[in-house]
Amino acid sequence: MRKYILNEKYLDSKDELLKIINNFDSYDEILGNPERNVIKKVPFKGDYITIKSFKKPHLINKFVYRYFRKSKARRSFEHGTKLLELDILNPEPLAYIENFDIMGLTSSYYISKYVSYDFTLRELYDQPDGFECVKAFARFSYYVHTKGVYIKDNTPGNTLIIRKNNDYEMYLVDLNRMEFHEELSFDIKMKSLSNNIKEQPYLDLLIEEYSKVSGYPLHEVKSKIAHYQKEFNRKIESKAKFKRFLKKIFK
Repeated sequence: MRKYILNEKYLDSKDELLKIINNFDSYDEILGNPERNVIKKVPFKGDYITIKSFKKPHLINKFVYRYFRKSKARRSFEHGTKLLELDILNPEPLAYIENFDIMGLTSSYYISKYVSYDFTLRELYDQPDGFECVKAFARFSYYVHTKGVYIKDNTPGNTLIIRKNNDYEMYLVDLNRMEFHEELSFDIKMKSLSNNIKEQPYLDLLIEEYSKVSGYPLHEVKSKIAHYQKEFNRKIESKAKFKRFLKKIFK
């Protein structure tokens, strides 16, 4: 069984998009690291789209995504649509597609327009205008926060940056892990902000610019971001220790 929802602008492209999904394996241009999910760039109506094929869920998640929780593809489509309504840029959502068998979800796809970008936030440190860009990112982050958007998976590879008219356009990608609220607490804002910029002097610039545009005291922003970065590092180290422990046991 198949379920799909299309952006109203692309209803007349239903058959073409479904055909592309049916032939997904035949397209060769892969974007990023295909370790978990596979993202491909595909020609479409004289332009390009990106299709994200999510990792096939294990048995329990197959059932969960069928009956209790929205699939990652559906959440990506709904979140991308909501972000655009809030004037937050992300590649325009076209559709999501889910396939099911008797046990539950077997595969899912999220289709969006392809955005040609200059670099991601991860590559900020190699840019000649990196200092100006990190300040623009601070302003962008504050704007996202004022809209009540909490990005849980707020990592540097998930912000695409385009230079435009001596300024920057920033697009969010990898949209399935986020929440929408009327208002975000200071702690949540700082937790979301802490995952991106970690190198100096860029981190200090981020903190200073965010403090300036938000009105939060500089020392409070700096203290909270340091707290959440230490917390993140502790979790990473704990996972690494656990993996080393398992390797010793199962040698």
